[in-house]
Amino acid sequence: MKFQDIVAAALLASTALTPLAATAAQPNTDIAREIQVLKDQLGALQKQLEALQAREAEGRAALTKETEAREAAEKAARDANLAAGGRNVIEAGTAKMIPPSNPKVTQSGANRFAMSSADGAWTIAPTGRIHFDMGVYLNQDPEGTTGPGTAAGGKFSNGVNARRARLGIAGRAMSDFTYSVILDAGGTQDGVATLNEARLGYAGIRNTVFEVGYGPQYFQLDDSTSSNDIVFIERSSAGNIAGGFTGGDNRFSVGARTWEANWFAAAAITGSTPNVSHALSTRGFGAYGRVSYNPIQTDLSSLHFGVSASKLFEVPNGGPNTPATITLSDRPESRIDTTVLLNTGVIGTAGNPVTGVEIYGVQTASAFGGFFMQGEYSWDKVKRLQGPTAGFAGGYMQASYTIGGRRTYAPATGSYAGVNPVTPFSPKNGGWGAFEFAGRVSYMDLVDNYTSRALAVDQPYMVNGGRQTSYTAALNWFWNSNMLWKFNYVHTKFEKENPITATSALPVPLGLSLDTVLARFQIMY
Repeated sequence: MKFQDIVAAALLASTALTPLAATAAQPNTDIAREIQVLKDQLGALQKQLEALQAREAEGRAALTKETEAREAAEKAARDANLAAGGRNVIEAGTAKMIPPSNPKVTQSGANRFAMSSADGAWTIAPTGRIHFDMGVYLNQDPEGTTGPGTAAGGKFSNGVNARRARLGIAGRAMSDFTYSVILDAGGTQDGVATLNEARLGYAGIRNTVFEVGYGPQYFQLDDSTSSNDIVFIERSSAGNIAGGFTGGDNRFSVGARTWEANWFAAAAITGSTPNVSHALSTRGFGAYGRVSYNPIQTDLSSLHFGVSASKLFEVPNGGPNTPATITLSDRPESRIDTTVLLNTGVIGTAGNPVTGVEIYGVQTASAFGGFFMQGEYSWDKVKRLQGPTAGFAGGYMQASYTIGGRRTYAPATGSYAGVNPVTPFSPKNGGWGAFEFAGRVSYMDLVDNYTSRALAVDQPYMVNGGRQTSYTAALNWFWNSNMLWKFNYVHTKFEKENPITATSALPVPLGLSLDTVLARFQIMY
């Protein structure tokens, strides 16, 4: 073979082998790439596995910690149950704690103590209050042995007085029933203990209480406020007179009250107070109702409106064969001296007895932070057998501001509670309690069908009980939830004129102005 042929054959052979080599190298590259992809996926799976294992370990640790905490809590509960006199038993493979059967002592947030049965169904608690008053009468004008307006025609007497000195018990029976028995050795004339409260109640329905017996009433806003919690030392004369027929602290009643966070309703059939003689042929029979609504009611603010009405159906008399009569009167918003200024005298005679009394009232209050305001107005109607109805009216408006505490709404009575200081009084711990600064204006008009410019004989239906306006400034110092001081300055203006007579063409003035400084130290438990 020639050389040229040999070269040509070699070139042909190399040309033929080149595609075969490329074809063999291509699969090797793809396999390497796939191997790398698989390695990458395997690495990712490894990381996911490690993450899952870490989470599983954390879960096991948390579960172990939770189990240990639960077991510790259960052990503590079992130990506490044993320490209290209970028993720990196993029933049907389940551990159970049988609570102790011995009674226990409880303490409320206001530091009121009680003894309770083990299940809380029966409780008994001591309860009481001491309101010790001191007072000085200043600037009486006129004054002296013939000073008009005073009971003895003289000067008001300074002094001290245990306005309230109550002691009793209160509690629950069979979970749903309530009871209270309280005696009071205080009053305008302190020292003689009388029945203040003796009441039974049923509270087995949510936010509802049915009550029977002697006890506080809920006819007015100030009536519904405990004497421990009222802003001033005494309630207003207008409120005292309006509540004197079906309201008050210790009147007999059969009634019910119900409430929610922003509304209240109460109604009752009422009788007499405990100190009314049982020898009277009629002791007073009446009824009242009160409803209120708070369009604003939050933890820090409250706006309150309400109305009330009462009727005295049966007017008390003085015994068999005596006429039904009433007298409207009140002291000048203090109780140190027993002198009465506002006084209608006896309304009703044998020939023209009183046949009924009706009272209508409106009320409002608001609380925003430390600010508090409250007011009421009432219309008092006395009906007689003959002649026109005698009409009287009065009311009050008061406001206060508290530093270190505030007044809050109490839904169960539809009123406002007292002040519980944020920091109780304790100089060694830097606490000074709470301070409340307050003012009140009150007015009562007990004059009807009367003019001093006419003879009394020409005014057969006249009532001349006088008109009284009082201005009160107050400072209340709350030491803690159980003790406080109250200081009041009261300026009273009493206006009254007797009618002209056959021998005198000028009315006889019986007015009086008076300044009173009062202080009260108060303990309640």
